[in-house]
Amino acid sequence: MYKVLIVDDEIMIKRSLCKLIAESPYGFEVFGEADDGMEALALCEKLRPDLLITDISMPVMDGLELIREVRRRKWDMEIIIISGYGDFAYAQQALRQDVTDYLLKPLKEEQLYELLSDIDGRFKERHKLATGRSQWVKQSKARSEAVSEQLWLLNEEEALQLMKEMVQKLREEGVSDEVARSCTEDLLTMVEAELLHRSGGGMSESSKPFLTEGNEMPLEGWLVQARSSLKDLAEKVRASRNWGQRQSIAKAIDYIVLNYFQEDISLQKAAEKSGMSLSYFSRCFKDELGLSFTDYVIKLRMEKVKELLKAPGVRASEAALAVGYEDYPHFAKTFKKYYGLSPNEYKKRVTGS
Repeated sequence: MYKVLIVDDEIMIKRSLCKLIAESPYGFEVFGEADDGMEALALCEKLRPDLLITDISMPVMDGLELIREVRRRKWDMEIIIISGYGDFAYAQQALRQDVTDYLLKPLKEEQLYELLSDIDGRFKERHKLATGRSQWVKQSKARSEAVSEQLWLLNEEEALQLMKEMVQKLREEGVSDEVARSCTEDLLTMVEAELLHRSGGGMSESSKPFLTEGNEMPLEGWLVQARSSLKDLAEKVRASRNWGQRQSIAKAIDYIVLNYFQEDISLQKAAEKSGMSLSYFSRCFKDELGLSFTDYVIKLRMEKVKELLKAPGVRASEAALAVGYEDYPHFAKTFKKYYGLSPNEYKKRVTGS
């Protein structure tokens, strides 16, 4: 139900409008009436109508001043003005103040209903837009994290591909270009927020929207802008970090991923691969990954052994050896601390045996 406020100092006009609106099929209901602009302003504050229908010529505060006050206060409502032929110059002024349309006296049912139908359509489109955007925002956290991860690693093409896939999904769901554009902007904003958090304040925040205004731009144009925005974000990431240091840590990570199952894998060997001193490497490694060298190796081993235990024919002791644990009791203790179950309990849960 849409709330309507009628403002006119002629009682017959108000009665006629109330009757026509009550009989219309568009879901509008008169919630209030006022005789002048001052009274109407107070009712707008209280009722926050969806539609304001106001005469131009009224005592105390006329329709033009009422409209200016409503727009100055940024109240979101459609406005229809009522004008006689003698007031049409005033009506033209009102139309320049973001007024929806006007009604000429004497009022005609078909003219009013045509306007109510148009406004009903706009309200439904706004609701659809708001609903679509709300649903997207709820789904976007994981998506923004995936794009952020790729940008943090400076994989710009992978980040752009994720963006394209997300926008394509929106189009497949049948959303309008306007919703797709808003959601693209939302996603870029979330990505920036995640990168700002990761950088610990070392990255500067964007001072302007990621996409230029203008919903008439086709989707392909937004993707061009999105690519440019992602490149800008990648440059900010690069500037906020020592990229040479990141490359050195990457060499050490490659070594760890290839050798985590070796029992004798060591911090010293990883530091040598990075070309850094032991103490400096240890500090940089934790800064980069948020984990110490030892914790990172354990994480890799636990993730791998968890996968191995899903295979029906693999025993827990065999899985432990495969990831570098020769001391089974130590392995079992570590596994339970990590996952809250013993290796055998976990295997039984996932395989039933």
